[in-house]
Amino acid sequence: MLSVPMRTFPGLFVGRRTVVPPTAAPQDADSIRFVCGACDDLIFTAKDRAVLSDLVVKCRCGEFNQL
Repeated sequence: MLSVPMRTFPGLFVGRRTVVPPTAAPQDADSIRFVCGACDDLIFTAKDRAVLSDLVVKCRCGEFNQL
């Protein structure tokens, strides 16, 4: 399973992207784990990076994350 750290950025620059809360889906062997760039908590799991192309994930620590 691959872990990918996400980039954090100020919430002021969210723009047209959709902000979603952190969700940790069941982890398969072929899923990708996305972790917060600030606190390294698991915030999202997916099978493909394309699902996060237009999403911003707001971590429980308050940071906004994007790919």
